[in-house]
Amino acid sequence: MRVLQLIDSLEIGGAERMAVNYANALHKRIEVSALCTTRNEGPLKELIKSEVPYLYLERKRRLDIGAVFRLKRFIQKHKIEIIQAHGSSFFIGVLVKMVTPGLKLIWHDHYGKSEFLTDRKATSLKMLSVFFDAVFAVNDKLAHWSKEKLNVENTFYIKNFIAEALPVDSDFEFFGTEGKRIVCVANLRPQKNHHLLLDAFKLVLEQDAAFTMYLFGHAADSLYTDSLFERIEAEPFSKSVFYHGTHLKMSAILPHFDIGVLSSDSEGLPLALLEYGQAGLSVVATDVGQCKAVLGDYGRLVPAKNHVALAQAIMALGYEKTDIQESAKKLKDRILLEYGEQAVIQEVISKYAEII
Repeated sequence: MRVLQLIDSLEIGGAERMAVNYANALHKRIEVSALCTTRNEGPLKELIKSEVPYLYLERKRRLDIGAVFRLKRFIQKHKIEIIQAHGSSFFIGVLVKMVTPGLKLIWHDHYGKSEFLTDRKATSLKMLSVFFDAVFAVNDKLAHWSKEKLNVENTFYIKNFIAEALPVDSDFEFFGTEGKRIVCVANLRPQKNHHLLLDAFKLVLEQDAAFTMYLFGHAADSLYTDSLFERIEAEPFSKSVFYHGTHLKMSAILPHFDIGVLSSDSEGLPLALLEYGQAGLSVVATDVGQCKAVLGDYGRLVPAKNHVALAQAIMALGYEKTDIQESAKKLKDRILLEYGEQAVIQEVISKYAEII
């Protein structure tokens, strides 16, 4: 079996991480596991295993014929049978399939706004979905959407999975009181609703000034990002909130924290939740996407856009030590069992076999 992971960028993001996770996990289980980034490289390139054949396509425009044929040569060189095209890379995946007889194409849908699928712009997807041999979706809502809107019968909900945790980085500098260190791993964009998190944190500090909060994620040059930083600097809690930008190896530093939080308005299946659980953190998340399915009974779920409920859940985790530690341990066991590499990859390989 010979499979190529296709992604448009290697910047730090959920779909990008999963493309790398797949390439790395498959290389020891199938004959060839390759990866191609079409438009941009990025920090995640550092995590690609040396045994994985890699191509940076340097695609310059949407319809780049030269890039299509460079990709075709790479596919022929490594005798690729299946392309797994993550997110927006489906477009060039379709083009190269059109000029490569026998090639199978899976589209992997990572759409993060699954609570707002009625607003999804999908004209090109609907036109090109006739070339999809299968669709993998990161939650049930997306799988249902693909069957209904794209008319792709071979549509499967495939869980995201996490790579093995890295050794803890003992040199990472952080502050705060043990048991009251909150972490949020989410790129800074409106869907993640950091303003809601700041609203909740403000209420938390009114009750207990010992809490601290640490934000990780890419800060795009946007009005949303500007508004967040301006607010953090202006509010009284500025000395209790720390922004660390992107961090390539989150699993090495997450064990330093106590409470993992997501305050999103919408999600697919957030890798951050899996990473929180893997690190043994207590977890609070808004009840969106697959968050409930991931956490089960071992994390706190609150309604989206409700900062009071979010604050109350955080406060509870800061004080209910014994029960919370037991829940965190059970969540860790659940994540490793159900969302670990071994369990998910075996299912994916069986789907590949059906498609070939």
